[in-house]
This record gives sequence, structure tokens and C-alpha cells, in this order.
Amino acid sequence: MPEGSGRKKYIVRRLLAAVAALLLLLGTVAFFLPYLLKRYIERHSVEWIGRRVTIGDIILNPFTYTYAVHGVKCYEPGSSEVFVSWKSISVKSDLWAGFRNNKWRFRKLRIEQPYFHLVQHGDRFNFSDLLELGGSAEAKPQAEEKPVLFSMEDILLDGGRITYASDILKAPVGISELRANCTRITSESARMDFGVGFAIDGGGTVQGTFKIDTEKSRYGINAALSSFSLPLLLPYLQDLMHTTGLKGALDLGLHLEDSWADTTALAAAGHLAVHGLEITDGSGKELLGLKDGRVLLDTLNARDHLFRIGHVFLGGLFTRYSQWPDGSNTWTKALKLDQAAGDTGATVLASTPGNVFVMLADYVRLLGQEFVANEYTADSMAMANGTVEFEDFTPEKPFRYSLDRISLRSSRITTRSGTADFSASARLNGRGELASTFRFDPRNFRNVAVDLSVKDLVLPDLDAYSRWYAAYPITSGTLSYTGSTTIRDGKLDSQNLLTADNLRFGKKTDVHDTGIFILPLRLAASLLRDVHGKIDLKVPVTGDLNDPTFKPWPIVWQVLKNLVVKAAAAPVRLVAGLFGAKDDADVEEVRFPQLSTALEKDQRRALDALAAMLKEKPDLRADLVPVTDTLAEAEAWAAQRVKQEFLGLQSPLSAADSAKVAAFSLRDSSFTAFLNGKSPGTRSQAEVDRCLAIVGKQAAVAAVQAEEGARQRAVQAYLAKAGAPAASFTFRPATKEELAGYKGAPGYRFMVEAKD
Repeated sequence: MPEGSGRKKYIVRRLLAAVAALLLLLGTVAFFLPYLLKRYIERHSVEWIGRRVTIGDIILNPFTYTYAVHGVKCYEPGSSEVFVSWKSISVKSDLWAGFRNNKWRFRKLRIEQPYFHLVQHGDRFNFSDLLELGGSAEAKPQAEEKPVLFSMEDILLDGGRITYASDILKAPVGISELRANCTRITSESARMDFGVGFAIDGGGTVQGTFKIDTEKSRYGINAALSSFSLPLLLPYLQDLMHTTGLKGALDLGLHLEDSWADTTALAAAGHLAVHGLEITDGSGKELLGLKDGRVLLDTLNARDHLFRIGHVFLGGLFTRYSQWPDGSNTWTKALKLDQAAGDTGATVLASTPGNVFVMLADYVRLLGQEFVANEYTADSMAMANGTVEFEDFTPEKPFRYSLDRISLRSSRITTRSGTADFSASARLNGRGELASTFRFDPRNFRNVAVDLSVKDLVLPDLDAYSRWYAAYPITSGTLSYTGSTTIRDGKLDSQNLLTADNLRFGKKTDVHDTGIFILPLRLAASLLRDVHGKIDLKVPVTGDLNDPTFKPWPIVWQVLKNLVVKAAAAPVRLVAGLFGAKDDADVEEVRFPQLSTALEKDQRRALDALAAMLKEKPDLRADLVPVTDTLAEAEAWAAQRVKQEFLGLQSPLSAADSAKVAAFSLRDSSFTAFLNGKSPGTRSQAEVDRCLAIVGKQAAVAAVQAEEGARQRAVQAYLAKAGAPAASFTFRPATKEELAGYKGAPGYRFMVEAKD
């Protein structure tokens, strides 16, 4: 064998031996170093970071360029509670190439099921000590080095969980199913793009993307929050108001571009939707509700000072408002108010640090200070099927009223050109109708045009106000109104036409507000009614709103007052000049004074007319349906009984005693002291409610029902005596439609129809 050939074989054998040795070394490193490293870290973790660390296994595989750590748990100091953990963190990289070229490239970073438990007390976190490790050493100047290049591609975090507890939060919050990804992070580009999604513990999911450009100082967010459970915010709402419940869900979308270096760079768009919102007051009654609410923010551009809303819609909005004689109302009782401005009387909401509602209000206020729109646009605004329940305990007799079927529509509103048109309608206490159109100039709010009409407003519904502020009860009547009002550069021109149909007042009451001026309304109404039972009033109002002394309502009051006084001062002339005929009788119903079963002149006149019709028209029949407001009657019965007890009067009452009870005011200071002694626990309630509590609601309702039976027997006997055939009339309960707008003083509505 030639000497050269043998030498070559020797070299090859040595090379193969070296390669085998290297492979053996790498294999040893790959299989034994991770085990030693795992043991070393677990043994010294408490010494290094004050926390115990356990590791499932470590993988260092130079053959597949795979490096991973599995099953890691880091515990809180001296505790078995996990601080940080993950199922697996793995990455692929050619480390040798990184050492050679000083250019590190990583790919396929995978973080599986990471968990973070974060706790904050004041300005300290449960990881603050880790940030401070080695912090006391002085930084040493380093020689200028060649920059290190790196890149990370194909990054994915999956199945993550985070829990966060703080002394400023009402309860810990958490997210789960966290998934985040990023295509590339590199030292060669200042821009990074991320995708993020997670579920909120308790209800709600978030999906979105996030980008950041450190070179241009810009960031962007494109995110959607879906089905967020509003009850999670109840503890924070209870900081601001007395409430027992918060229901509903929220959807939120946000598209935002901004810069942390330029406050004019803000550009945003988004949408907000609320479903099934319900907020209760401190007693558990519904205070505010919204079945469906949507707002679309089309554009918010700080650089161009442009603000545009796509549309706003509120469906099924409900609210309740009550006011009491002491000046309080539903919202002053519900909201937690602090006197904050001394003699100014201003109020602010009481709050605690970290309240999400307070932080949101601060952000909106800050945004409003930095951003003022020169141009604004709203494509449409709408409300459908809204309801407002109103109660007023300021008069002695409680006033209750309902506005429902409230709807609102608008045209496009813009500062660029044209006018903004609104149309609105509502049902008034189950029967009346309100319709209006409203037009204004978005560039000049001093240019306004309003048309308003009201049909079938049931006047007895306003009886509580009529008694207390005018001293006359309203027994019947409906009101229609049409008005047209324009304002041009502050100049007001308002033309108003009121038509009252069959308006009738009862006898003057002695129990009323002591500060009122009493007009002869009963006489005036009788005189002003024409032969058809109608009263037409025209009330023009003109003036200059730029004049601070101008007030339109005193003008309206003066016109009505002059008309009433004129009618009462010259009744003969008024009747001869306007009517020339006898006043017609009301035969649509029969009404009784509260707590009365006696048939007086007014009741007999209505029943006589009914009996005559039934005798003359045998093909007709009439159903007498009760329209008594049982609650109001029970309140009146309870008030009478308690006043009778206070006055020391025994039943049955004489006419003089009855008059004495009726004339005695529930607002008398001695009677208030009597109520305080009888029922100290009801001091904050209205007088009628206190009386009802003293006698018992069940007993009051039973007494009212007994009076109803006696009233019905009296009416039935009178009709029979007047000659009405027994088969031609009957008593039956009223349907909901028949009762709408007629519920009030005790009595019966006559429902006439042909016989079968």
C-alpha cells in the first residue's frame, strides 16, 4: 500500500473520531446539561429571587435548534400559591450562527398556558422586589460595542390566564383563554403588530389587533369587546349611587390611531351597544332600563377638529321619577352626593380611587379639554318605545302620570349646511297623544322652530294639581292643543290654541296650597263652554329672549287669568254673546265624590239621562264599568279614618263632622306629630302613605270594596226606579282599553252598544 494512501486513511479516521467525539459531547450536553441545569435552578431559586421554582424538564437540542422549558411553576415567597407558571415555552434558533455573526434570529416562539398572578397594594406589586434586584449597584460605563441584531418571527402565546387583585378593586379580576400572536419583532424595524384575544372572567370576550411604531411614536388599536357582563361593574356603581342591581351586556368596538408625542394625532372610530340594561334603586325598584342602545362613532379627528356620529338609537328606554314635599326626588335619593362647593350649593359624586366610572369620566373630561370640534355631524338619532313614570307627592293628593310609546327621530345634523329636524311623539297616561316637530340651525342655536300638538289629554288625570294649586277638582274633560313657535335671533313668536272639551270642575275644596290665588274656575268653565261643550282659547306670546327680564310663562298665566276673571265678572253678557243656549249635561259617565255612595243632583241627572235612553231605545244596552282608582280611594279612606281618630270623632259622622274631617289638612303640624307617634318608621313617606300604613292597606281596600258594593246597589235601584229595564243594563269590570284615561274618582263609565 502506498504511503500517501495510508496517511489519507489515517486522517479520515481521525476526523471521523473527532466528529464522533463532538457528536457525543453535544449529545451529552443535550441530555445531561438540562437535567443538571434544572436541579441547579430549583436548588438556588429561593436564594436568587426569594421564590421557590419547580421545573418539569428543560430541552436543549442543538441538532433540531430547539430550546424549551416545560412545566415551570414559580411560587409566591414562602407560600404554595403560584405566582407565574406555564406549560411550555419553546423557541427555535441557530445559536452558533448568532455567536458567529452577532445576529440572533429566533423563530416559532411558543408559550403555552402561561399564568400570572398579580397583586397590588398601593404602589407596590408582588413583583416589585424582582425589579429591584441589583438596583442599588452603580452603573459602570461600557465601551462602545457593535450593535447586536436580533429578530423573532412567528410568535404565539396560547391558553394564557391572568388574575389581578388590588386594594383599590372591589374584587379580583381575571382573563382566560388568552391568545396573542406576532409575525415579527426585529431590531431592524421599529414597527410591531400583534393579535390578541381573551375571555373576561364573569362574562365577555375581547378580540383585536395592536400595532406600535417606536420610531414614529405612534400606536394603533383595532379591538372588539363582546357580551361584557355589566353586573361585574355593580360594586363600582354602588360607590356612586344607592342601587341593589345592575343587569345587561355591552358590546364595544374601537378603531384608534394616536401618538404619545402629538396630541393632535388622535383619530378614532367605533361603536357601542348596550342590551338589557337595568339599574335598580336602593329599595330594589327599577330606576333605569334600556332594552337596546346603539351608538356608532364614525369619525373623531383631532387634527381636523372633526366629530361625526353615524347613528344613535335607544330602544325601550325606561325611567322613573318621583319628587317629595321636602324637595328631594328619585335621583337625589339614589345618587350619593357630597356638598363640595360651600355656599355655591354645587354637588359632586362621591367616589373612591380606582372606580371605573370615575376614571371614564376623567378621561372624557380630559378628551373634551384637548379636543374641540369645529365641525360635527350626526347621521341620525332615534328613540323607540320609551317610558317615563312620574310621581309627585308635593300636592296633598299624590299625582301619578305615565308617558309611554315615546319615540324620537332626527334628520341628518351637520354644521356644514341646512337645519336639524326632529320629530317626537308619546302617549299620555294611556290615552292622550303628543306629537311635535323641532327644527334648529346647528350653526346658530338661537334659530328654532317648534310645532306641537296634543290630543285627548284627559284633564281629570291632572286633578291632584288642580285641587292643590287651584282649589278646584277636575271632574271631566279632555284637552287638545296646537302650537307653533319660532325663534329668530332671539325673537320669540308663539301662537297657541287650546281646546277643552266638556271641562268641568267640582266644588271648591278647602284643602289646598295656602299660597295660591283662587280663581272662580268652576263658574268660568260653565260660562266659557259653547253649545257643544267646548272651550277654545288662543294664547299668543311674543317677546325678545335677549332681554333678561322677559319671561314667557307669566304672560300665558296673565292671559288665562284675565279670561277667567272676565267670564266671572260678566256672565250674562258672555252667555248671551257666545252661547245663547243651555249648558248640556254630561251623560257619558257618572262620578261620585271620594268615599261617597249618595246620589246627589249631579249623579241623578246623569242616571236620569241614561234611564231615558234605555227606555226610548230598547235596541240598546249599557254596561256600567267601574272606573274607580282603588289606590287613591283607599288612600282617601285611610286618611279620613286617621283624621277622624285624631279629631276624636265617632262613626257614623254627622254632616258637620264630615265637613270638619274634610276641611282638616294632612299637613297640619299637630297632625304630623300625631303621625310621628303612631308610625315613627314612616317619617320620610307621604302623608297618605303613612295613613295607609297605620290603618292597614288590606283593611282600607276592603272598606273601599264595600263602599263600591253599596254604590252599585244605589245606582241599580235608582235606574230601576227611573224605569230602565233590568235587562238593558249590567255591571261588569272594565277592560284595560276602557279604563285607560278614565281611572280616577269613583263612578261608572257607560259603555253603550247594540243588543245581540
